[in-house]
Amino acid sequence: MLGPYKTPQALAREPWMAVFWVVLAPVLFLTGAVLIALEFVPNFSPGSIEEIGAYQTLWLVSCVAMAGWFATMSLWSSAIGAGPFAGEMRAETPWLVVGAILGPLILIIPSLLVGSFMSEEGWQYRGEVNEAVFAPQNWSLAYVFVAVIMAPIVEEVAFRGVAFGTIIARGLSPVAAITLSSLAFAFSHLQYSPAAMFVVFLSGVGFGVLRMMSGTVIVPIIAHMTANANVLFLNWIASNPPT
Repeated sequence: MLGPYKTPQALAREPWMAVFWVVLAPVLFLTGAVLIALEFVPNFSPGSIEEIGAYQTLWLVSCVAMAGWFATMSLWSSAIGAGPFAGEMRAETPWLVVGAILGPLILIIPSLLVGSFMSEEGWQYRGEVNEAVFAPQNWSLAYVFVAVIMAPIVEEVAFRGVAFGTIIARGLSPVAAITLSSLAFAFSHLQYSPAAMFVVFLSGVGFGVLRMMSGTVIVPIIAHMTANANVLFLNWIASNPPT
């Protein structure tokens, strides 16, 4: 049975499991998998072939870990009666177009606003994070697939499906649902600096508004996909300027 904003009312049955899937599961699946993989990655010199291979291995592991997160979360959602995506996955064509157009703006505008207050380059990542992992020269098909396809699907199902839907199903307001799900969304991006996590939070608010207004999870998924694809394209252009 669907409630407000086409939210599966079954999500109200196990709120603490919903907390697990949106707060703890990303850390356990993604961070845990990478930490385990690092134990088996051989030492390498910066700029070497071994370095590229190591990063590609890490992204492949991340892809598998994210698939595991989604599969187990989807099985739980289906088991309680909320469906595999914790929400409606159909939308009218105009909403799909709106999502595709607004997606890049939802991510880029907050990035530009926050970035205008930052005085140093590389403000997006925490100091202990190796930014070379995200450098275009170290990209692989697994990285592009995770960034453009898998992450948007899994994260939107988790945060705009499970998190948003559970909060709505428990009787809270859409403002609370959007805010809390966006906080969880930001918390899942621990590789970023506090300023960049604020950008993620603001983007989550934008995706949450799309989820609320469209009544479906597919619209924020499309928006998230186009946003990430746009960022990858801009980063690639920046690292390969025309001559």
